[in-house]
Amino acid sequence: MKTKNIILIVAVVIIAAIAYTLYSNKTEMTAKAQMVEEVFAIPVQTATVSSKTISQGLIATGEFKGWEEVTLVAESQGSIQYLRVEEGQQIRKGQIIAKVDAVSLNSQLSSSRSAYAKAEKDVARYERLEKVGAVSQSALEDSRIQLENAKANIAQIQQQLGFTVVKSPIDGVVNSLMVEETSFVMPGNEIAEIVQIDRLKIEVNIAEDNLSKIKKGQVVSIKTDVFPLKTFEGKVSTISVKADASRKFKVTIEVANTSDDLRAGLFAEINFDALKTNEAEARMIPRQAIVGSLQSPSVYVIENDKAQLKKIEVGAVIDGNVVVLSGLDDGEKVVTKGIINLTNNTLVTVTNN
Repeated sequence: MKTKNIILIVAVVIIAAIAYTLYSNKTEMTAKAQMVEEVFAIPVQTATVSSKTISQGLIATGEFKGWEEVTLVAESQGSIQYLRVEEGQQIRKGQIIAKVDAVSLNSQLSSSRSAYAKAEKDVARYERLEKVGAVSQSALEDSRIQLENAKANIAQIQQQLGFTVVKSPIDGVVNSLMVEETSFVMPGNEIAEIVQIDRLKIEVNIAEDNLSKIKKGQVVSIKTDVFPLKTFEGKVSTISVKADASRKFKVTIEVANTSDDLRAGLFAEINFDALKTNEAEARMIPRQAIVGSLQSPSVYVIENDKAQLKKIEVGAVIDGNVVVLSGLDDGEKVVTKGIINLTNNTLVTVTNN
């Protein structure tokens, strides 16, 4: 019996020793794990929120156009009797471009004048006869109507004769001629294109959120690929009072082509020089600090060595930086790199250096 009791006691002691050892090991491992969790921090890089003076200037692209560009068309039928200009020639307003053969119209005019003279005599005769009761009043009225018709016919033919002489309605340069002498034209056929180049214009479409940066009469600088080292000056001439279907407004820029270097059709880059009223203080952060989209933005802010997720409101993106409208103060540090590894309250270490 004593032997059995001794064996039982030894077994209990051994089991107790093993249990104590296992418990001690578990406690030690848990403590070490907690130490690792407390000590380990996610490395991140940060940027400091700061305010800057920003220029809200605007750059747009377009192409030069003649201040006026006119395509002349034939308004009468016939052969081109002569052309008085050549392509590339500078012309003045009212200068004759071409003459359409008017032989047929002159013949019609002669016939109409003869018909008018006859109608005029008929009216005089019917008036004499009406006084003595030889003709009715209605017959006299008919003769007078025929006289008015003959008169109107003459005026119409004279107007058509005026259309046979094609004149330039503007000062400019003959950009192209679409006909040659002896060519037969019908009403509506194109004859010549006239472009005014001593004064050019550029038309650009500006989104509504940029419209406040543009004023009528505002001076702008213009560059073109043809003269990369030269800057031209223009002036905002008009701003449309109504947006198009895409919510954009047409802005017309006038450019004086004093040196004759510029040509219609050249590419143009317009820099709307920032007005003083367009300069403002703005709180800025790098674009890469934004968590999520610009429509619903958040950032991680460093507080007590932990990353705290904060909702913010942002404005425009300028040169890779985002304007912060609300949610941050100057001096706060926002995470710019290492964001993918973060959750709210994650322990971090800043490694900017």
